Amino acid sequence: MSKAALLMPCLLPLVLAGCTGTDTGKAKFQAWPANIEVRTVPGAFSREPGARTIGLEGLAGEVLSAEVVVKSTVEIKGLGAEVSGFSGPAGQVIEAGRCRVRYGAYLPVDETMSLSADPLLEAGPVDLSANVALPLWLTVKLPPETPAGSYTGRLTVSAPSGQQEIFSLELEVLPAVLPEPRDWAFYLNIWQDPSGVARAHRVEHWSEKHWDLLGRYARNFAEHGMDVITTSIVYDPWGSQTGYPFEAMVQWKYPGEFTGGRAERFSWDFTVFDRYVALMMDAGVDRKIDCFSMVEGPWINLNADIRYLDTGEGLFRTLDLTLGDDLWREAWSAFLPGFRRHLKDKGWFEKAYLAFDEKPEKEMRVIYDFLVRTAPEFKVSIAGGYPGSEQKRSDEVILHYSDLGSEAALEEHRPLIEMMRSEGRLISFYTACTPHYPNVFLFSQLRECRLLPWLSWKWGLSGYLRWAVCAYPEDVWTQPNYKWHSGDMYFVYPGREGPLDGMRWELFRQGVQDYEALRIAWEKAGAAGREDLRDRLRRAVAEATTLESCDRIPFVGEARAVVNQVIRELER
Repeated sequence: MSKAALLMPCLLPLVLAGCTGTDTGKAKFQAWPANIEVRTVPGAFSREPGARTIGLEGLAGEVLSAEVVVKSTVEIKGLGAEVSGFSGPAGQVIEAGRCRVRYGAYLPVDETMSLSADPLLEAGPVDLSANVALPLWLTVKLPPETPAGSYTGRLTVSAPSGQQEIFSLELEVLPAVLPEPRDWAFYLNIWQDPSGVARAHRVEHWSEKHWDLLGRYARNFAEHGMDVITTSIVYDPWGSQTGYPFEAMVQWKYPGEFTGGRAERFSWDFTVFDRYVALMMDAGVDRKIDCFSMVEGPWINLNADIRYLDTGEGLFRTLDLTLGDDLWREAWSAFLPGFRRHLKDKGWFEKAYLAFDEKPEKEMRVIYDFLVRTAPEFKVSIAGGYPGSEQKRSDEVILHYSDLGSEAALEEHRPLIEMMRSEGRLISFYTACTPHYPNVFLFSQLRECRLLPWLSWKWGLSGYLRWAVCAYPEDVWTQPNYKWHSGDMYFVYPGREGPLDGMRWELFRQGVQDYEALRIAWEKAGAAGREDLRDRLRRAVAEATTLESCDRIPFVGEARAVVNQVIRELER
């Protein structure tokens, strides 16, 4: 069992050590509904502690979230929560199996010298530390065939003392259906790290246990709308920037030591590449395959080493290459035609992109020129780098937030955005270790995670990219920070049997679902000739993406409520 798995059952009391007092059987706890866009902190409180109604509304097929916070002056051992099913019109029901309650856990965040709630633990009941707020996360997965109408249910929070707090759940299912995640229009590209999974779960790379875990991660990614498969066609394409190497999925082989002149003797084993791509596609992540990389990323870095197996000596060697040098050209001139044939044979060539991370113009011009001469059919994806020219242009461009976050920057890039969209190419945006706001760090407000997909709509982009979903520091549970801001490297956590969702991951999915609901409302309003309703949707987008205000900053959920009202009105 992994170290992380051993820590999981005691994570809450371990992190919140130092509390005093124990439930005597007469202890009373407080519990109240909380807005999912506000991060719970240990000292959380409510202005309305007596509130006992939770309202939910969404499309059939949508995954909805709600939160209740619990707090007690003494420790309570064995606090539990249970959610009923929902009863609706004409005897319709949403079964309890579609609902679940998870328990928020705190992580220590160096940047704020505080504890931040994010991981969602599956097992309960749990121990409630004295004077520390505990978030309970309710998730309801609506079946796509759910009839529109009003439904009711209840959430019960209970302690061994016998105290129960019952919350009424009022759910409205709107008269529209959210497509399955693989059919969402929103384009989501979050780079996966299979090596991070092996490391966190303490399993051997590409062992059957590793593959089983990767399958569980893949299903989680598909459920959250991920579209792109991240593959490595060389060993460690990011130069161990996460503190450990990213294992190769393509094994380069050569009969002896390669010194140049006989590159046609290279061969390649695609076994791991094929199995990973097939695993992700079977789970529902099947729009695109990113293939990293012909040069080490990111930034101004000319290193392009290739590790290969010397089949004569039975050992690995490293071919010391610099982008654009003769050996680099010879090696890739041999590989790319063979890779193309293999992708064609598998039926994957149209989905495959040669991918590059934050490479500037000088380096990318070398690559574009080489591809034009050697492998012009290959598509190219560039994140945060030079998008190319008429000679060879990237088929996907991912702009950094700084390229879009001001009116002047947006106008500068508007011609590129319009050209890419008109040509059917992908153009999206990303955040990384910057900006500090908005972003998805452990100290970011959860509102920020939800608003990012709305920014894609506002700017007319295909979607969003982030560089890591499961790259873990040595022990994410006790030190979630590595080189970059806490939470920068992951959205999910390594649980006993696979990934555990974080609140940030659930809020990001909610933002993508908002985008899809907005798209549905926009299309219906257009078909109905209701420009007045489209104006209302434009104002909702402006509200959702508000970042600065002398007044309160509105919750994104308030903008989503406008979208829901438009859908109601169009179906009357």
